[in-house]
Amino acid sequence: MVNVEFEQSGVDTFIQLADILEDAFPTVMVQETEDGGEPRDGSFEVSHEDGTVLFSKLAQGRMPRLEEVLEALENKMKADGVNPFANPKGGGAC
Repeated sequence: MVNVEFEQSGVDTFIQLADILEDAFPTVMVQETEDGGEPRDGSFEVSHEDGTVLFSKLAQGRMPRLEEVLEALENKMKADGVNPFANPKGGGAC
């Protein structure tokens, strides 16, 4: 699971990022952070479900390049011993 905290102005980037990550990594689901509060001003924070920050606009001062989030997530999954490209349904071609 990947969580994204963003302001309303970042909704298009969120949708694009979610589509790309979920297409690239079949086991990943991307969701808007739901902590019960409003997103922080200027935020576009991408984190793994374990809290590992994959990208922070607040720290970087810019929006992410989609490729850098893809790479950060792939590296995180590999470090955790997870095949980022595994098909969660299993099986194969028939």
